[in-house]
Amino acid sequence: MGLYASDHPDVPGLKGLHLYHFMLSNCSQRTRLALEEKGLPWTSHHLNLPANEHVTSDYQRINPKGVVPTLVHDGQVVIESNDILRYLEEHFSEPSLQSNDPAEREAMQACMQEAGAFQGTIKVLSHELLFRPFRKFSPEDVKLFEERHNDADLVSFVRDYSEDGPAWKQRVEDAQAGLVISLDKLEARLKETEWLSGDAYGLADISWVVNVNRLIQAQVDLSNWPGFRSWGERAMARPAFDKAVASYRPS
Repeated sequence: MGLYASDHPDVPGLKGLHLYHFMLSNCSQRTRLALEEKGLPWTSHHLNLPANEHVTSDYQRINPKGVVPTLVHDGQVVIESNDILRYLEEHFSEPSLQSNDPAEREAMQACMQEAGAFQGTIKVLSHELLFRPFRKFSPEDVKLFEERHNDADLVSFVRDYSEDGPAWKQRVEDAQAGLVISLDKLEARLKETEWLSGDAYGLADISWVVNVNRLIQAQVDLSNWPGFRSWGERAMARPAFDKAVASYRPS
């Protein structure tokens, strides 16, 4: 599980659940959704990613990758969104978001692992198909990332996206191929069960519903995966999704 021993002086004093997040981050969205489904009170620390509020030494002392979300629970830092989902289920088991059946749990975990692997795909497609008209990186922004951000992979992503050259075109091509592979797997899973988590909505559905929402927003053609699209519509119709994702605005 993505536990991190932060040396930030403020972390030990953070009691209860604190979430560092960004409104449009799909990883942040899944953690807010899990908190809402479980009915847990939490304190918001909203970071404006376009303003580079995550590219600071202060925040990177809390999350060494300099990304969102980060959960802090009574001074314990948890990073990586799917690990946060598992952490919340372990520490706040009611209402349960996983099956008691070992086989269903294993299948649920496989779907969550697939969601983790899909993150690079959805990140590229989001930037290419949805964010490009308004998400710009100036040479100064790229330089800021290069000088201040700990994560070399994120720095490379920002540079490729900003240049929009052959390296970025290859990322888009790879993402389009990855999309087909992942959605084929989920389509097969949904022929066997009503929800990705098994007979009932659970953690795997939370992990994936933010992705289907993003794909629909980006106007990706999902006609080859009707089961996936139908499942997504059911998952997005839940009241918690509206509150944590569709209608969410930072206070």
